[in-house]
Amino acid sequence: MKLRSIILFGAGVLTGLSIARKMHEDDPEVLHGPSKQGASANPALRLVSGQAQRLADRASVASLDAISRARGAIRQRLGEDSYDDAAWS
Repeated sequence: MKLRSIILFGAGVLTGLSIARKMHEDDPEVLHGPSKQGASANPALRLVSGQAQRLADRASVASLDAISRARGAIRQRLGEDSYDDAAWS
């Protein structure tokens, strides 16, 4: 009974070490980005992804503008002297 427990414990430790080693390795997709072969193969896909990127950029700019307008409206409601500039930057 004890020998079987020791063997199971050793197998668990070895399995844990192998999983930890695999998780510690660097992912090539993260280091170098996704492969360029799949992206350049289909021109329609490049066009759609480029348009999606432009749309996302415009949405982020519009979002930042809306936040800026909301902060300005809050500042006007609070009055000129009642807020700290450092808290709003």
